[in-house]
Amino acid sequence: MDWLTAGNGAIIRIGLYLLIFWPTVGYYVYTESTRRELSNPKVRGVVYGFFGILGVIVFLVQYGTKERE
Repeated sequence: MDWLTAGNGAIIRIGLYLLIFWPTVGYYVYTESTRRELSNPKVRGVVYGFFGILGVIVFLVQYGTKERE
């Protein structure tokens, strides 16, 4: 079990981050993409979800400005 604590627990932290934020962000991006009728909502959800909070920020900046126009 020493491999779990490699890099001061980096594996555990990254795993928990992905476990918590990937599904949450991915589902949000997926639902917003289907609501806005964007192409490939499942792929968008997976990709933006992988990046977590940064993915949400990028998604909102890219597609939030299009609603204002």
